[in-house]
Amino acid sequence: MARRGQGSDPLIWVALLLLGGLAWFALRPAPPAPAKPASPAATPAPTPSTPVPTAQATEVPKARLALVIDDWGYQKVPVDRIPSLGFTMTVSVLPNLPFSKAAAEAGHAAGDEVILHCPMQSVKPVGRERNTLLVTMDAAQARAALETDWASVPFADGMNNHEGSKASADRKLMDVAAAFLKERGCFFLDSVTTAHSAIPAAAKAAGIPWARRRVFLDNSEAPAAIERQLDDAVRVALKDGQCIAIGHPHKTTLDVLRRLAPALAAKGVVLVKVSELTHP
Repeated sequence: MARRGQGSDPLIWVALLLLGGLAWFALRPAPPAPAKPASPAATPAPTPSTPVPTAQATEVPKARLALVIDDWGYQKVPVDRIPSLGFTMTVSVLPNLPFSKAAAEAGHAAGDEVILHCPMQSVKPVGRERNTLLVTMDAAQARAALETDWASVPFADGMNNHEGSKASADRKLMDVAAAFLKERGCFFLDSVTTAHSAIPAAAKAAGIPWARRRVFLDNSEAPAAIERQLDDAVRVALKDGQCIAIGHPHKTTLDVLRRLAPALAAKGVVLVKVSELTHP
């Protein structure tokens, strides 16, 4: 006769195996958490090959100097030098002379500013140019002279006085000249040949831009004297921010300016057209 309970042994072993499996699954160690990708903000920026400046350098403002060269038109040789001078200037041309037109054209071609160097009556008994403005002229006569003078100097953007210590002090005559320039949208430069000049008052009344000369470069044509006057113009420009200097197309004047003009930038002075220094 079989022993009681013998047929249930396999079931017991199956139950024990199931219980053991459940216990292992419940007590097994947790798998390691996957590594999180690094945040873009946490990624260190690459080191630049050159340090980045914290502040940008600003350019030091430069004083402005306008070089006005008067009396072009008498001779051919100075006119022929214009293309090779190599410095910024304002070419002030006397009208009705053999080389007036050539000087204006050469200056314009070189990128320089051109103005009419208008002959005006002096208090001195000096020789007069054709169509010189005289204090005895009425408005119609003065305008006719200005028309003829202007027509002989192409590309003119403005005008300054040649001589004129008497005419430029005459307010009525300067009013005519200022009105003439206003019609053409041009400026008036006072050469300051008299302390009693009416040019500023006439220009202001007409509402045109104007300016005045501060330094004469070549009352003496000696190179050393011209250099001293150029130094004086530089000093005025550095002190006041700007300066207008007038010279003439003498060989020595042009030689000095051609030699020294390139060094002006290192002194803090930039050469400009005279129209850049005009004001209401």
